[in-house]
Amino acid sequence: MITIQFQRSGFDRQYGEIISKVKNPSAMLKVSGRELANQLKSHFRLKDRTEPNQLSPRRSHFWLAVSRTVSNPMQEGIDSISVSITHPAFAQKVFGGVIRAKAAGALTIPVEERAYGRTAATFEQETGLKLFLLRVGKGSFQKAVLAAKEAKGLVIEYVLKKSVNQDRDPNALPVASALEEAILARAKSYYENEAKLE
Repeated sequence: MITIQFQRSGFDRQYGEIISKVKNPSAMLKVSGRELANQLKSHFRLKDRTEPNQLSPRRSHFWLAVSRTVSNPMQEGIDSISVSITHPAFAQKVFGGVIRAKAAGALTIPVEERAYGRTAATFEQETGLKLFLLRVGKGSFQKAVLAAKEAKGLVIEYVLKKSVNQDRDPNALPVASALEEAILARAKSYYENEAKLE
């Protein structure tokens, strides 16, 4: 789970000035939290529409799934509200890092379009092709692949690895300044609407 926090001095000062003027600070916090959640959802949905998969035209809709895990705002005190992103793979996109094989003993990395988005078992079920394990090398330095036999010969579908290092996605989250600007605009709008009702 990732929690978004804004604690930069410029933002804190501007937001503090607005919230000090409103009659119902708790309501303004909730409105601001909803704006943050909406901005995050919009960002992830845009990524889902505009960033193509590298291996296949079939879409996994990862970013759409991430957008669906953006929580409703949760007030954590008189002056704090949080929005969480609970997709289990999202932190890996934000921070990057090593992914290690656990139960299966090896990661199956798809290298051919048919393998994209499918586990090895699903690949066999959906394509009707049997996968064969091929190893090259001896001792601890072995390279292994899963290949399917076709009329033209063996086609490598997956490379097997104990671990991979995934780079972070620098655009996994929206630009912080853009989020702050949207939240401040929403807070100002709330204050102005509240003032009109007096």
